Amino acid sequence: MIVVTGAAGFIGSCLAECLEEDILCCDPADSQMLTPTACLEYLKNNDVACVYHLGAISQTTVTDAAAVVKNNVLFSSQLLEACIKKNIPFVYASSASVYGTIEGPHREEQELAPVNYYAISKAAFDMIALQKIKDNPAARIVGLRYFNVYGHREHNKDDMASPVHKFIQQARLEGEIRIFEGSDGFKRDFVHIEDVVAMTKAAASLDASLSGIYNVGSGLPRSFREVAEIVAQHLNAKIVEIPFPAHLEGKYQCHTQSDNTKLSAAGYPRVRISLEDGIRKVLKRI
Repeated sequence: MIVVTGAAGFIGSCLAECLEEDILCCDPADSQMLTPTACLEYLKNNDVACVYHLGAISQTTVTDAAAVVKNNVLFSSQLLEACIKKNIPFVYASSASVYGTIEGPHREEQELAPVNYYAISKAAFDMIALQKIKDNPAARIVGLRYFNVYGHREHNKDDMASPVHKFIQQARLEGEIRIFEGSDGFKRDFVHIEDVVAMTKAAASLDASLSGIYNVGSGLPRSFREVAEIVAQHLNAKIVEIPFPAHLEGKYQCHTQSDNTKLSAAGYPRVRISLEDGIRKVLKRI
């Protein structure tokens, strides 16, 4: 049995549909799936082959620190402790948001500079996981710092959806795509969900000697305007610039780029799905 938390979410649901083993799904957002508490109890009392922990409060605008810590740090730590005790491989979702406004390329060992409670919680659990790896050298623990993931199941992410998803929806519904002024200068590392799922599955097979935190990105930053232009060309939409929101000043990542050296050294191929091919894949499925 494989446990997947956050199985009702974007990455979790895409991962679950690609796993061939029996899966136990955990997500409080879906009444047909186990709650976090029930999931933890199952883990403690049953044989489990692997845990993919992708569940979290992922909204970057949430300010309830207690709720974020309870979900993203405390529950994650409880799962991790249970996995260490039973020698179960533990693969969890971190985030490139931990790098904050520091411009890329981003390397796993660099200084972290989170600028919101979600990113702070991810950075905090990364520190816990790294210490647990030091204290338990036989444990298989892998954290994946996902960059800007996009794909065909983003409909339930609301405002946290990628620019790819938002621009496609705007183009189809309104015939225009709205981008912030200066979007040529906003560059993000967009990585397609198929690459993310493949890398997440591969992480469960890493030897304990390779436990650690890995970037998961394309390695090639692209501007928001480039994304808009690709989508506009496919859907015959016009591009309109809007003012940059005041509430995002100082809290917006302007340049993210995954340094993939560490993941490549662990055996994952360097080639990623290009943004152009990835957007074509998305358009075929939504």
